[in-house]
Amino acid sequence: MSIHQILNFKIPPDHEDSFASLTRLCDDHKLLNQKDGHETRDLCDGLSDPSTLLRFLAARRFDPDAALVQFKEACQFRQEKAVLKLYDIIPIPDFEQARQFYPHWTGRRGKTGVPICMFDLAYLDKDGLASWEKSRQSPGWKYPASEEHQPPTPDMIQSASIFHDSLTRFVLPLCSMMEDRPNPSVPITNFVYLVDASNLGLKQGWSLRFFAQEISWLLSTCYPETIQRIFVCNAPSYFATIWKYLKGWVDPYTAEKIVILFDAEVLPTLREHIEDANIPSIFGGGFPFKHGMLPDLDNNIRERLNWDSPEKTLPPGPIKWAQESDGKIVASAVGSQAGSARNDKIAEVDY
Repeated sequence: MSIHQILNFKIPPDHEDSFASLTRLCDDHKLLNQKDGHETRDLCDGLSDPSTLLRFLAARRFDPDAALVQFKEACQFRQEKAVLKLYDIIPIPDFEQARQFYPHWTGRRGKTGVPICMFDLAYLDKDGLASWEKSRQSPGWKYPASEEHQPPTPDMIQSASIFHDSLTRFVLPLCSMMEDRPNPSVPITNFVYLVDASNLGLKQGWSLRFFAQEISWLLSTCYPETIQRIFVCNAPSYFATIWKYLKGWVDPYTAEKIVILFDAEVLPTLREHIEDANIPSIFGGGFPFKHGMLPDLDNNIRERLNWDSPEKTLPPGPIKWAQESDGKIVASAVGSQAGSARNDKIAEVDY
């Protein structure tokens, strides 16, 4: 059973034929259900689930042959980088460092139930980019490792993959479980990104080119169609000059989803999509977001889960959905701390 079976996921009628064709092609190439590092109790592997295959199809305009090419590339990359295995044992500090570099879930959702991710470009200053580049030059972690008892040392792209897997393996299913949205029978498959560009300088914009290339490749190759819209907020007057250079390093399909908002446009535009209580205060809303913070869950999400602790909060590090021997669906915190792997139950959900 997968999380999508539990959520009663259905393929849209218009795409049933192309989905069936892609599934057959993937099966013929033995690309589905690659279990290297995937526990049998896990409910979502972040790649071979129906909604993921549908996203690969959408990214290639529902051409099964073109989608297969991209899916094969994503499978090869994930296998080479041992993403599934590393998800369970990545050092939590490495995961949390990745949170600083990429848009991260605020714990809040838009009016349609789509999760909201936030990022402050001010963090990608000279020091931030130097730290990112240092991780990028790391040799990375191989599986099986030659030193089994040493904690894994992921490189930048491995940490980025684990972080984005946490969004597709944990956050999207969680938001799909919520029924307080206009179409609760339709699973949530993508995010809205809010980017604070208030402090973006011309020199910094040029320095972002390698970062933009790297993250654009990762998202377009392994996580296609996970972005519904990117709102670049409080863009400076010279942003058009910066964007002219950056646009060439961004996947064209992703670039189509970017909306540039100048100061006076930000709050009115965001209010069309997000309730005031969930709009970050820096944009005029009531949500006290701070860059790098853990998700601050809205009340409806808190009440949807049966928590193991009275705090009703998510811990740092990766989280995944699993099914226990008694059939209960649980959220488990994984990753490792000081060389010791964890597998801690956070909460369970009733069906």
